[in-house]
Amino acid sequence: MHLLSRLFLILTLLAPTSVAAQQDEWIAAIRGTVDIEGGLMRLAAQREGLIAEVIVKEGDRVKAGQILARIDASEAELQMRTAELEHEQAQIQRGIASMRLMQAEAELARLSGMAAADAVPRKEIDAANRALDLARAEADQARVAVALAENRLAIAGLDVAAREVRAPVAGVILRSSARVGDATTTNTVTEMFLLAPDGARVLKGQLNEQFVGQVQPGQEASLISERDGDIALSGRVLRIAPIFGTPGQGQSAPGQTESNSVEIVISIEGTAARDLILGERLVARIRP
Repeated sequence: MHLLSRLFLILTLLAPTSVAAQQDEWIAAIRGTVDIEGGLMRLAAQREGLIAEVIVKEGDRVKAGQILARIDASEAELQMRTAELEHEQAQIQRGIASMRLMQAEAELARLSGMAAADAVPRKEIDAANRALDLARAEADQARVAVALAENRLAIAGLDVAAREVRAPVAGVILRSSARVGDATTTNTVTEMFLLAPDGARVLKGQLNEQFVGQVQPGQEASLISERDGDIALSGRVLRIAPIFGTPGQGQSAPGQTESNSVEIVISIEGTAARDLILGERLVARIRP
């Protein structure tokens, strides 16, 4: 479509609804850009260190949980191996404590049988009871030691896993800032990847205050691409921000003109929605 034709289309769609025939068809028109419901995701490292491997590149489609990059984990893996040995040692100690407990129980049972016939002095029975109590305490201590070792092993495993940067959801890598050898820090969030999730496409724009109150969630909308007027889609108003201006940006600074519009989000329905480019401009006409 020629530039003049496109300009004429946009001006026509955004023209005031003063003609009765136009008012019957739609009550408001807005310009907005294509976005993803929930927005783009900026992925950063969870641990400090040097980037050891970058597995994906810009434009790659990734699955949920797929590894995108690895931070050097030499020290973390060594700590994990140490935790594994400590866990193994604790299990051995628990086995020894269990054997001592079984021996103490058997000894007390043997002496108790002989005590019925007054074949052993009372002090030996008392000593066997004390030995049994000590064996039980040592068994409990060994059990707790194993539990602690298991916790340390789990923490070490999490530390190793945290050095793998994974995709939280399926999508497309729009930008990769990760380079092998670069250092990562957790003091400030440093973006490694910009991910576009495979979420629903939506249109985000600004609804002029003259239409506030007339437009409500649930109303239908017709969408036309500014890039190609032959691309026509349908949608529905999802939500309207309850604040003038852009939510999250606060009030206007002194000396600035306050915004006279509210943010509106419209769904983009149909299979052709997937062919839209993020950031692409659309014109939406909202029906009564």
